[in-house]
Amino acid sequence: MKYGWKRLIKTITIICLLYDYDVECKKIVVLVPPLWSNILPVLNVAKELEKYNHSATFVFSTAMDTAIRSEGISVQSVIAKSFDNISMDMVSQVVAEKLNRSWSIPFSQILKRASKHCHNFMTDDELFQVLSSEKFAYAIIANAPGILCYEILAYKLSLPFVFIGAHYDSVLNRIPFNPATTPALWSGFTDKMTFKQRVLNSLFYIVQLIKPTMPSFENLVSKYVPEKSFISNSELKNSFLLQIIDGDILIDYPLLTSPNVILCGGLGTRPAKPLSSWIEKFVEKSIEGIVIVSFGSIIKSCSEQMLNTFLLAFQKTKRLSFIFQYGYDKKEIGNTLLLPWLPQNDLLGHVKTKLFITHCGKSSVFEALYHGIPMIGFPIVHDQGANAAMIEDKGYGISMDILKFSVDELVKTIEKVAFNKTFISNIKVASEIFHSRPQTPSQRAAYWIDLVIKYGKQHFRPSSLDMPWYSYYMFDIYLFFTVGLVLGFYCFKLFLKFCYLIFRRKQNVKGKLE
Repeated sequence: MKYGWKRLIKTITIICLLYDYDVECKKIVVLVPPLWSNILPVLNVAKELEKYNHSATFVFSTAMDTAIRSEGISVQSVIAKSFDNISMDMVSQVVAEKLNRSWSIPFSQILKRASKHCHNFMTDDELFQVLSSEKFAYAIIANAPGILCYEILAYKLSLPFVFIGAHYDSVLNRIPFNPATTPALWSGFTDKMTFKQRVLNSLFYIVQLIKPTMPSFENLVSKYVPEKSFISNSELKNSFLLQIIDGDILIDYPLLTSPNVILCGGLGTRPAKPLSSWIEKFVEKSIEGIVIVSFGSIIKSCSEQMLNTFLLAFQKTKRLSFIFQYGYDKKEIGNTLLLPWLPQNDLLGHVKTKLFITHCGKSSVFEALYHGIPMIGFPIVHDQGANAAMIEDKGYGISMDILKFSVDELVKTIEKVAFNKTFISNIKVASEIFHSRPQTPSQRAAYWIDLVIKYGKQHFRPSSLDMPWYSYYMFDIYLFFTVGLVLGFYCFKLFLKFCYLIFRRKQNVKGKLE
């Protein structure tokens, strides 16, 4: 009898657990650009979501799906032919034009490319049928400039969605900000601006306020989802459950946030793994340490002059060895190893790594922060200029112009950053703070996503998102006070005029009596 009760209790417990799993388990589709820097952070979040019994399915391009599996990463995925080469081409063309010293691409051309990606994606009927058949309950969507249609697909599939990414739009998403201390997107300003910078920063925000999105993008729902009720692109973007921002005070500036905006900077960070034997052999040959040189997964080549400038500077820095991600073939030139691909995170975590020369992509900067490695930044496009300015402002390294640097200038900067105790101390302290927190960034993101799945967004969503723009920015109040002041001034003027007329009349009467 005693053992019978124990067996009964165990059976009831298992049934309850199975019932709980059935109720809470949600299928989530992940829509992010098919680039490593976008996918890696969300892979970590998806892994943490599994602990809450949620499953995530990624939409990949054919090439990215192959690359992910070749790395031994197990992930559920759906292949979207409309993803093939589109996002890669968009970024590659912009980067190529920058590196070839012809930075003259008009903004309209960037929007045209984004619109093409949007059209190909939203007219991919095969993808839509596959996603519809999977019966997803939620979507995780990249929040990035130039990505226009992911939330529209979520709307078409009737999926509540969570935004994720380093980008955020304080104006569009009604995140509180002060132009005096909050640098505008991609401005390259710090939170300590001069008067001129504050004027320009305020103008940036005013332009965003007047025109938060391009007019041609406001009617995308009616174009691609005519069967559902119309909602503007701005309204749709503000219907998110949560916004997970891959940002942190350690590499960003103080940001006022709403309850539905969660800072989880460093989503892609992870411990380093041992290096392959042949890379380890090269590392051990270095005299005083190694320098990692990487400009992201997109940049495979640059002008011959630029390459020679880098290589000559590396050859002149005898105390250090360099591992440079460049080209399509493995080459060893003196103290420099050229590789078509390098295990960046694992190299940054190596005990002999002294310096990281980077394009200042957000994921790369976070990896350097995670491992406590000072940086030299060569920003190229998008938010990289702002990230480079932040690195310099916080004392983690030095920013340089990739189109205007000499061999001697680079040699001096390498020596200065790699062996200067101030830079090393600043980044090491920041790294210790980063590691001291009770949750990893991906654990924090998964916790909040699970929370909003369980309880909905009503507890976290601020009413500001539902207010008309003129009410949110108090233009109606300003107008009321302005009209009141004008009317008050006008009435006061009439009163003075009336008093003057009475005074004159009395004076005239008095004159006649005399």
